[in-house]
Amino acid sequence: MQSVGLVMGKSSITDFSFAVNPSAIPKFGEYVTAMNRDGEEVIGIVREISNFNRMILDEGFSFEYLVKNLDFSRKLIEKNDVIVATATVIGVVRNGEVYPNRTPIKPNSEVFLADDDMLSSLFKCERGVELGRMIARPDISVSLDIKHLVLRHFAILSVTGGGKSNTVAVLVNDIVRKLNGTVVLIDPHGEYVGYTFEDGSERGKNVVPAGIRPERLEPWEFASLVGVDREKAAVQRMHLERIFTTVRHEGKVGREFVERVLDIAEDWINVAAGKGEAEYYDFNGVKRVATLDRQDLNALARIKEYVSSFMRRYEDLLSQNDMLANIKPGYLNVVNLSGFDEGQMRVVVAYLLRNLLVGRINYVRGKKGWEKVCPAIVKPLLVVFEEGHIFAPKGVNNDVVTWMGRIAREGRKFGIGLGIVSQRPKRLNDDVLSQCNTKIILRITEPNDQRYVQHASEQISEDLLKDIASLGVGEAVVVGPAVKLPVAVKIRKFAGNYGGRDIDVVEEWLGGEEEEQKKQVTLEDLAV
Repeated sequence: MQSVGLVMGKSSITDFSFAVNPSAIPKFGEYVTAMNRDGEEVIGIVREISNFNRMILDEGFSFEYLVKNLDFSRKLIEKNDVIVATATVIGVVRNGEVYPNRTPIKPNSEVFLADDDMLSSLFKCERGVELGRMIARPDISVSLDIKHLVLRHFAILSVTGGGKSNTVAVLVNDIVRKLNGTVVLIDPHGEYVGYTFEDGSERGKNVVPAGIRPERLEPWEFASLVGVDREKAAVQRMHLERIFTTVRHEGKVGREFVERVLDIAEDWINVAAGKGEAEYYDFNGVKRVATLDRQDLNALARIKEYVSSFMRRYEDLLSQNDMLANIKPGYLNVVNLSGFDEGQMRVVVAYLLRNLLVGRINYVRGKKGWEKVCPAIVKPLLVVFEEGHIFAPKGVNNDVVTWMGRIAREGRKFGIGLGIVSQRPKRLNDDVLSQCNTKIILRITEPNDQRYVQHASEQISEDLLKDIASLGVGEAVVVGPAVKLPVAVKIRKFAGNYGGRDIDVVEEWLGGEEEEQKKQVTLEDLAV
C-alpha cells in the first residue's frame, strides 16, 4: 500500500488529520486507511486538503517583500511547505465488510491509500447492478446491492439534464435483463415508450396503457377520478358515491358502468326537481331511500357535468381489461400516463399501488385468485416513479402518498419496493423521501434543494453536500444500504435508447432550413 502521510494533531473515532507526504498527495474524495488504538484498520475518506508555508503565515507580509526575498530564500521556504489533509472515518474493515469504529485513530500512525483490491471487494456485489466507476479511481467498478436498493427503497435526484434518465435506464436494463426482475415504471410524459435495452431490442419491455375497470375502484377513488373535489364538494361526493355503489350492485363494468352513472344522475335530477325519493344501494349492498329536493339540483347537475366531461376526454381509460391484468412479471412495464392531468394521474397511480400491494400481500400469504387480477404479483416488484414530485408533492397527504407510505413500511416483508426520481427534491413529500434509504444524488446546485436532501437523509453530511455541488453531468454521490461506503461515481453511459434526452434545437432549426432550400431548388427546376 502507498503511504501518504502521518496522523497529526487531535484524532477521534469520527475523523483525523494527517500531514501529507508531498510526493504522494491524495485527491479530494480519495479513500485512505489508518490504524486505531486497537490495531484495527480503519477506512476514511479525504474531505479537505490544505497547503501552507510556516515561514509566510504572517498576513502582514506585502507582495513586494515576498518578491524581494523569495529568490534569496527559496530553498528554505520550500522546506517549510506543509500539506495537511482531513479524513472522515467511515468504519473498520473486517473480512470485506465495514463496521462502526469504536476506538480513536492512533496518533502518529501511518496513513495509506486504501488498497485497490480492498475497494474492489467492497464495491463488488455478486447479484448487483454495475452503476459505473469511482470518480477518484476509474479502474474500480461500483455495483449496487439490488436487494437493499429495492427493499429499502431509493431516490434518484438531480437538476434537469444531470443524468437521471440515464441512471434509470442503466438500472432498469440490468434488473430486467440480468436478474429477470419485474419493474413497473410510472411514466407521466410517455418518455420511456420508445425504450430499448442495451442489446438493441425491446424484448422484455411492455407498454401498459392506463386503463381502469371503474367497478374495481372505491367510491371515493371514482369521485376523485372524475374531478369531484374531496373537501369542497362534500354533497356532490355523497350523491356520487351513492350512485356509484348502486351501479356496482347492478353489475355494470367498463364504459357501461360510467354511462349508467350518468343515467342515474339524470334520473335523480328529475326526482329532485319534483321533490321525491330515490332508491340506492349502499356500500354493503343494502337497499336504501334518499329524499331529494331542489337543494340537491346543483350538486347533481355538477356530478353530471363532471362525469360527462370525463367521458369525453378519457373514454379510452375505461376498459374491461385494466392495466393490472397487463403488467407482466420479468418485464419492464411502462405505465404510459401521457395525456392525463396531474390529478387524474394520481388517482390512477393510487389505484395501481393499492392493488399491487394488496395483491402481493395476499399472494404471499397463499390466498388464491389475485394472480389472475394481476399476473405480476407472482414475483417481487419494483415500482419506479419518474417525476416523483407530481405524485408525492411536499405538504400533501393524498392517496398516492398513503400507499407509497404503506409500501415503504411493509414492502420489504412482501417483496415490493419503490424508486423515486425527481429534478425538484424540495417539492417532494418529506415522509416519502426520508423512507428512500439509498440516495443516488447527481448534481444539485440549488442550496435549498441540497439542504432539503440533507434533512431527509441521515447519511448526508456537510462534506457530502460539497461533493454534490461539484459533480459534473452523469456523476453521482451514492449513499445508503445499497453500497458499503458512500461513493462518488461516474455513471456508465446507457447503450440503448430512452426518453428524457434534450432536443437538439440547433440541429432541428438547421435541418428545417436545409429542407426549405431543397424545396426551393426543386421548385426552380420545375420552373425551368
